[in-house]
Amino acid sequence: MTEEDRFEILLCPEVGDGVSTHAKKFIDSSPDGLNLIEKQVPHVETAIQLLIDGHGDIVPVSANWWYNNRVKGLSSNLVLPRREPTRVLVGEDKPEYIPKRGIIIADCDIVKRQLIRSRKDIKVMLPEDLGEAPEDVFERVEWLEKLRQEGDIDGYTTTRALHSSLPSRARRHTLGMQRQDDTRSRYIPVPLEGYTVLLTREDFPISRFSRVIDAGAALSLRLEMTILDSIEENMLDKIGLIVEQRKVRTILTDVGNRGRTLGFENPLTEWKTFTSVSESQGPKDSDPRIDIILETVSKDGMVTTSVERIFPLEESHSGAHNLVFNWNQLLMVMREVPEADKRGRMKELMDNYIEDLVSKGRLSEDRIYTPLLKEEDHD
Repeated sequence: MTEEDRFEILLCPEVGDGVSTHAKKFIDSSPDGLNLIEKQVPHVETAIQLLIDGHGDIVPVSANWWYNNRVKGLSSNLVLPRREPTRVLVGEDKPEYIPKRGIIIADCDIVKRQLIRSRKDIKVMLPEDLGEAPEDVFERVEWLEKLRQEGDIDGYTTTRALHSSLPSRARRHTLGMQRQDDTRSRYIPVPLEGYTVLLTREDFPISRFSRVIDAGAALSLRLEMTILDSIEENMLDKIGLIVEQRKVRTILTDVGNRGRTLGFENPLTEWKTFTSVSESQGPKDSDPRIDIILETVSKDGMVTTSVERIFPLEESHSGAHNLVFNWNQLLMVMREVPEADKRGRMKELMDNYIEDLVSKGRLSEDRIYTPLLKEEDHD
């Protein structure tokens, strides 16, 4: 092993995002014969300054930190394999079996809305609604677990990293995307979850890490950040977003929720529209695709606005751009105030249709001529 294989990683204490724990496992594995030296620093700001000054080679950070603190002169091209991005519900029961009028504490706005969408008969709150929630994330999750054990709440949502920090092994249930089961509600993850970014200076020999770094995760991260940069700032905490590289074979095994729309008689032949390689031959089932889901949910859980796209890797930039364009167009329509139809026969048909929906309880009268997404849903 030469001196060229020696790299100093400036590691900060775990702050609840799972980054330091992930990076330490990476260091301990000594991948591809690399000599990775761990150097502890008190906090990320100090680590970044040391990196810029040349007193270290790598600083692991979360994707969320990098999105909010993009430092000129540093590169985010090195990304470790992504950790599972979905949240967990800590409690005795799955979301479907929480007792009626049960109390669940959600750790962020979009998860709160997704839970309300799933169960209208339970009470979902944010920690700050309780008025006494600790600021420190580790203290907060222990406080929530104590409330659950004492029976004051039925459960709470949190990240996998914070759940693993609990002194007791509390039972947890994944809030998943349910690609294989359309009988369960799906939970699109919070943006930028699960990424561990290894920041380096721009002159860093990235090629030395080519065999141990996840290029797919790096591309997915860039696309997520591109999408978030194009979304209204006041919507960022109200969306679920997942960008993944998945093989055609894997996508075609989706049988729940969105997977039903892929049930072609000859899927691989039909999928020739998803490739620009050949017009006469569909893609191989091992070919990778970019799979993106972006959604928001109204406060009352009644309306979901969602855009989903699957496209080849070579169309990643244009595909993400088109997705954002469709998203903004869809939001504009959802926020419009519907106008009453003034045409004779068409108006009669619509009136009968609306009357039937109201009589069956499928539509509330006060929603007939109001926007699907109200002002409070995105402010």
